Formats: sequence, C-alpha cells, structure tokens
Amino acid sequence: MMQKYDFQNSIGFIVNKTAKAFVRALDSELREKVGVSVGQWKVMVMLVDQDGLTQKEIAERLGLEGPTLIPIIDKMEKDNLVIRRVDSSDRRNNRIYRTEKANELWSEMVKCAARVRQVSLKDISDANIEITKNMLENVYQNLRNRFDVGCNIDNNNSSNSAASVVHNISSFSATAIKSRKIEKDHKKGRF
Repeated sequence: MMQKYDFQNSIGFIVNKTAKAFVRALDSELREKVGVSVGQWKVMVMLVDQDGLTQKEIAERLGLEGPTLIPIIDKMEKDNLVIRRVDSSDRRNNRIYRTEKANELWSEMVKCAARVRQVSLKDISDANIEITKNMLENVYQNLRNRFDVGCNIDNNNSSNSAASVVHNISSFSATAIKSRKIEKDHKKGRF
C-alpha cells in the first residue's frame, strides 16, 4: 500500500496557495487602478530600488528566466514606463531605466499593494502576524541552509528599500492570511 501524504494541509501547499491568491489579487488591483500587471510591478520595484539594472540583474533578483522577463520589459517600453539603453561598459547588455511616467504611477502602485495587504490581513491579530512571520522565516532559513536555496532579494540589507517592500508584501502578507491555520498546524506538529 502506498504511503499517504496530506498534501493540502502541508505548510508548503498552504504557503503556495496563499501566495498565488495574493499575486492574483495584486495583479487584479494593479490592472484595474493603474493599468499595469504584477510582473510590471515587480520590475518597477527593482528599478525604484536601483534604476539602471541590466535585464539579467532584474531577472536574477526576481527569480525569473531571461526569456520570461523580455515580454514584460517590451510591454513596459511600449507603454513608456521604461527605456532600454545599451550598457556603455558592455554593449551586450541593456540597462533598464524608469521613465517620468513610471515615476508618476509609482505611488498609485504602492497604494494598490497596500490595499491588497490590508485586505489580506483583515481580522488577523498582530500576535498571529508575528507568529506567522517568525515561523515562516524559520522555515525559509531551514530550507535555505539545507538545500542552498534562496532569493536574491535577500541580498538587499535596506529594510526600507523597494525590494523589501515587494518581499514583505508578496511573501509575508500573502501567507499571514493563513496564520491561524498555521498556528494550529504548528501546535499539532503538521509541518
């Protein structure tokens, strides 16, 4: 008989399901209010943190393959949100810069993210948010240490940086909505 695994109650499944719901909600809010996708938002976050990154640097920081990023930047360029410039020190690379239009839309993008975050944390106590945050950080560190996995966004030490905003909103808030379930599972030893 094959061993059973309670996939839907695993911490990985719950985190993944919640993160996907958060991304879809943010994408919907951004498209409706600002006219940009969540993919474009992520690129903007990287460029607000450090304008003039290469396409490769953006892809690495977002954990994307280069071919996945190209159509996002193409659309942003078409919509006058970014411009590409050939890197003067290495002509094989394009550097990506925000436009004035992108800068004008940035505060609205941040408001969209804040609204989604507020909805995601509705009726969740600060104590449960802290428990969830600490527990997920521990899970992340365990996985990172054991399997040498991680996220390039970790390399940014500034807690006020735009990259930290994405990390905090997309990762922490997305999972905090499940904090009560996670706390119960933690007590029952389900993860």
